[in-house]
Amino acid sequence: MEPVANDGGVEEQGISLSDLWAILQLQRRVIVGSVLVCLAIAVLYSALATRQYKAVSVIQVAPVAAKEINTDGVVTDLTASWNRNIDMATKLAIVESPSLSEKVLVRFEELAAGQEGYRPETPGEIRRSLSAQQRKGTELIDISLTTPDPEVSAMLANLVAEVFQNESLAANTDAAKTARTWLKEQITEYEGRIEEYAKELNDFERQHDLAGSSDDSDAESSMESRMDSLNEAYGELNTEVVLQRTLVSNYSALLKQGRYEDLAKEMATPLIQSLISRYAVALAEHARVSAIYGEKMPERRAADAELRAIEAELKSEVEKTLSAERAKLTLLVNKRNSLDNAIGDGKDQILGLQEIWGEYERKRADLTTAKAFYQRLRSRSGELELQAQTQFNRIRILERAKAPRRPTYPIISINLLLGLLSGIVLGFGIAFAREWFDDSISSPVEVATYLRVPFLGAVPVVDDEDHEGDRALYSHVHPRSVLAEAARGVRTVLDLNPVSVPKRILVTSAISSEGKTSTAVRLAIAYASANRTVVVVDCDLRRPRIHKVFGVERSPGLTSLILGGNMDEVLISSQVPNLFFLPSGHAGERPDELLTAAGFQRVLDDLSRRFDLVIIDSPPSVIVSDARLLSRHVDGVVLVVREQVTARSVVREALTGLQQVGAHIYGVVINAVDFNQRRTSYKYYGYGYGYGYRYRYDEEPEKPAAK
Repeated sequence: MEPVANDGGVEEQGISLSDLWAILQLQRRVIVGSVLVCLAIAVLYSALATRQYKAVSVIQVAPVAAKEINTDGVVTDLTASWNRNIDMATKLAIVESPSLSEKVLVRFEELAAGQEGYRPETPGEIRRSLSAQQRKGTELIDISLTTPDPEVSAMLANLVAEVFQNESLAANTDAAKTARTWLKEQITEYEGRIEEYAKELNDFERQHDLAGSSDDSDAESSMESRMDSLNEAYGELNTEVVLQRTLVSNYSALLKQGRYEDLAKEMATPLIQSLISRYAVALAEHARVSAIYGEKMPERRAADAELRAIEAELKSEVEKTLSAERAKLTLLVNKRNSLDNAIGDGKDQILGLQEIWGEYERKRADLTTAKAFYQRLRSRSGELELQAQTQFNRIRILERAKAPRRPTYPIISINLLLGLLSGIVLGFGIAFAREWFDDSISSPVEVATYLRVPFLGAVPVVDDEDHEGDRALYSHVHPRSVLAEAARGVRTVLDLNPVSVPKRILVTSAISSEGKTSTAVRLAIAYASANRTVVVVDCDLRRPRIHKVFGVERSPGLTSLILGGNMDEVLISSQVPNLFFLPSGHAGERPDELLTAAGFQRVLDDLSRRFDLVIIDSPPSVIVSDARLLSRHVDGVVLVVREQVTARSVVREALTGLQQVGAHIYGVVINAVDFNQRRTSYKYYGYGYGYGYRYRYDEEPEKPAAK
């Protein structure tokens, strides 16, 4: 349904509500029929459908089960505590599970044995009729069963609630049994562990002589005190070693430099001090003697000898003292090394003692922990027994189902409403499908909707004449006929054109055999009957028809005038007053060149001066380009479409081709309309056409004399 652009002032929009209403009016019988059929089906279905009855039982799912005695639960439903939504979803799934349906079926067969009426045969049948739904914002679950028997529906709904309640309690019992078995296994295992840990601890005490010892604090304290003494002695001795090594180093440096006097002063032993004093006296005496006596004098020699003797004794004593200090240093170093070894041995002893006591403590802790777990397990075992005996069920049946009095299915009002809606949708679908797949033009609505150009009028079909000439001149012979009225209606629409009163009109069609020539002649007759001089020009130089309508020869005609002929010799008057026509003449092999020649424009200008209206009959616009060439010489174009023959796409192509060259489209005339067909209703065309088709004049006028 593509819109077609035009230069005739017609709005290019999609299908409007009025267009839709018109289409629905055209297809109203289809829509009404579809609605009636669907309503009939709905009524028949409601009458024949098996009645279904729904019974509902209500259960409550508490977050935590109640207890007679408040104990620490050994088995806890964690789902209920950490996510209530998951808990409720799980319960709903259990209610609708196949296993629950199987148990319900077993219970039902036990209770309904020997009863007549509806009985489910398989668990799947129960599941299909079962529905469980949580009430929003509550702990309640509605369990509904729908069956053909109201009593059976109530019984099954109650059985589902009871079986679900029992299964929930059984689940808690099974969990308690599982926990009890696990506790027994753990108690037995820890009894063996306690025996094993006690034996290992006793063996370790005997191996390391720890029997009767409570802990390692005394031995470790003694070892720590001893280590403190050794460390303190080691520190003092190490200080002495450092000082002695420094002293020996200084003495060795002075000795190496030969500074015996300085070395003797540093050592300062009593003997060395005595020798230093003697050396000073001898040195003074030697100085005195040296001042008096010469080197060879006995006094001088005696003084030198005494001084050397004292120096040698002093040197010997210094070296002995240095050796003694070195020996002392060696002794101190050895003593320090001994203390260092003793400290290392003490550390090893402490570490070994710590490892022994650490291992001892681990073994004792293992035994203590095993005993504590053992006591806890025995305590929990007793609590589990008490919990299993005192805990209530989380599931409580709040309301038991009762047998419904009225069926819940089928709902007649809903079925009728669905039938009505289905009929409307189906009818609309068929209506639009018929309009879509019927690609022909058959009504004014389709012209406005699909072509987007004005509708000029509908010309009825003529069946009582045999040859083409009589059909074209039918409106002249029968001026009070429906066909004549239709032609005058087209004339009126053209005269009321808001742009201007047409002086030149081009009549064409999309393809051949649509009645464009007959329409052009009938339109000319309508104008001539209004006392306006009209000339019909046959510009279909390929397959001309005007000369056949009026029963004359084809030539001379238009082509003669284009080539320079005399207008008065070629122009012919018809039997219709005020109506003249111009045959086509012989066009040769290239008729389109004649239509573009300068002589053609001259002929049209001459005709426009002589006549009030020039009507041009042209070839089909889709087949050849002549109509597009001619549209440039006229005020507007009338497109003729044969009812239920021409495809919309072809007509749109013709309109598009004309508009591409700037042609002004007056509108479309639907030709050969058969008002007797059921498909063609006078309501398609409005009040005027229907009234005119049924209306008859009181008397027939006399036929005009042919000229």
